[in-house]
Amino acid sequence: MLLVTHFLCLTDPLHPLWSCSEDRMMLCWILISLFVGFLKAQENPEVIYAQVGGNVILPRENIKGDVYVNWYRGKDINITISRNPQSGIQRGEMHVFKFMHFHSTVIIHVIMFNITAHVCWSFVAKEMKTHADLLPDFSLKISPVQESDFEIWRCEQHVLSSTYKKTYKLYHVTIPKVPAVIAGDSLSLECKMDSSPVKPSVTWIPPENSDCHQSNHSREKIKVKDVSRCHSGVWTCMLEYGSKKKYYTNATTTVSVIDLSASPDTIYTSSSKVNIPCSLSSKIPWSILNETGLSGGSWSFTPLSDPKSTHSLLSLSVGSVVRWNKTQGKDSPVKAEGRELKDHVLSINLPVSEKIRGVYTCSLTFSTKTLSRKVQVEVLNVSSSGGSRVYEGQSVNLTCSLGHQLTSDLEVKWNCSSCSIFFGLNLHQSTLSIPEVKVEHSGKLTCELWKKGEKLTSAVLSLKIEKAPVDIWLCVAISSGVVVFILLVVVTIICIRRHRQMMMYRRRKIKYCCCKNPQQNQKGFYKT
Repeated sequence: MLLVTHFLCLTDPLHPLWSCSEDRMMLCWILISLFVGFLKAQENPEVIYAQVGGNVILPRENIKGDVYVNWYRGKDINITISRNPQSGIQRGEMHVFKFMHFHSTVIIHVIMFNITAHVCWSFVAKEMKTHADLLPDFSLKISPVQESDFEIWRCEQHVLSSTYKKTYKLYHVTIPKVPAVIAGDSLSLECKMDSSPVKPSVTWIPPENSDCHQSNHSREKIKVKDVSRCHSGVWTCMLEYGSKKKYYTNATTTVSVIDLSASPDTIYTSSSKVNIPCSLSSKIPWSILNETGLSGGSWSFTPLSDPKSTHSLLSLSVGSVVRWNKTQGKDSPVKAEGRELKDHVLSINLPVSEKIRGVYTCSLTFSTKTLSRKVQVEVLNVSSSGGSRVYEGQSVNLTCSLGHQLTSDLEVKWNCSSCSIFFGLNLHQSTLSIPEVKVEHSGKLTCELWKKGEKLTSAVLSLKIEKAPVDIWLCVAISSGVVVFILLVVVTIICIRRHRQMMMYRRRKIKYCCCKNPQQNQKGFYKT
């Protein structure tokens, strides 16, 4: 292997090399012929475009047989990487040589020939890390491409006594960095290329985002108006060039579009908590949002029962720490909790009740415009006219509603797997009337809300029906009889006592007298 080769100073007849032995003179001519061959191999290099940080493939010409493949970098005669049919793939040290100064005779060791020669030029070798590798077909892949890679690359293939050479030269293709763009603004992109013997055709390929259908652009400079989340992602500038053989190079850049993700128009819920979604469409750091002119944001609530009344719930404070702060008053029907924001999620969680029915607005305010999303929250509620505990024989009305009349595309379905309460009833009505409930009707009643064959939400009511301890009218009759009996007894006692009092009173009014000359043997009293 040759370590170093360059021009020999053979033009000076006084140089000591003129007095060299015949074998050394032969070496000089060999080195000169190698250098001339090197120059001829670089006369018409193939143009290859590459992007810094990307990857590039230098194809190998398809030569049949047990081929020896050697790849060289620039003017370096040291093999960068090679393929040997016997020993496989081998890597060599890669050097970049720079002319330093004329100096006295320097001894160069030529390993390939095992001969020592005297030359009159000295060079300093600077080692560089290689990022080159061989593909299964022995083509050269450079990844990632560095600035130092934009030079000549040579491929030499040896089969028996035949040698095949191919030379490539790398040229820059660059895309200026684009700052984050707010949805609705315009986007400008440009694909810049170094001047070369070929004129590439340019095709811009937009990002592949769900539910987005975009067309390619065939210009070096493009301008996209009214950008949306569909334009956020990786844009590719594809170059096509070459006359005899077509080459393709892809340069990429990432475009960040600041927008709020699409959210459902209406959320139907009946659970204990509900998450009201709001988030950025891409994971853009808050520092970039601040640089784009973010000044604040808010959450507000408008009740369905009072569309003219809007309540402020939260406000966004920006800076080194971004957080939602409480702003709702004491009279606000909805209570939202403030929190620190560490990612692109702006959602809020609320406890579910009939009071939270309404329209919620999430907004971000920038210096030039405001982005907002609205979500309507509907709460499904199921109730019983007699409460959750009903006595057997009573009539009950079961109601399933959103607090207002259902639209024509919404449908209610009642379900109860463990009870027979729905036998003979229309299960698609919002209100079910049961004239006389029984104990076997007890169980969990489920009201489901459907829309176009899709279940939106469901609410559950646990209905407990108990036997009455006794007949109510019997209780009333017995109670009345006891009261009447007690009254009769009381009246009787009062009458007896009154009679006795009257008799005593009459006895006290009778007067008795004694005789003046009573007889001696006569007993008793005599009336006078």
